[in-house]
Amino acid sequence: SGLGDFVRAPIRNYSTGMLARLGFSIATAWLPDVLILDEVLSVGDASFTKKCTDRMQEFHDAGTTVLMVSHNAAAIRQSCTRCIWLDAGQVRFEGSPADVLDHYSNEHGTEPVERQPG
Repeated sequence: SGLGDFVRAPIRNYSTGMLARLGFSIATAWLPDVLILDEVLSVGDASFTKKCTDRMQEFHDAGTTVLMVSHNAAAIRQSCTRCIWLDAGQVRFEGSPADVLDHYSNEHGTEPVERQPG
């Protein structure tokens, strides 16, 4: 988790980023068949983001299905092999990340948020 000795502190003292680190560490402590991550890369610093992407790649290489929910176009491009754009619970477009992001961009005049780690 990268929390060091702070992991022993009461959870009520954790920041949002610290909770994300702890949650990701617990969720990825074993090799599941399916791993669902919801905006996990939206919090934390560059070091945490790198740990997450490296760990997601380990799961992918081991055959785990990783379902990542994100508005972060850069993370989608880097981490995904297939992408689905959902809008109000309906599938708007499905395909490669580049194709889905292009369709999103064409409809909205912009891409999903490009967040920089840190």
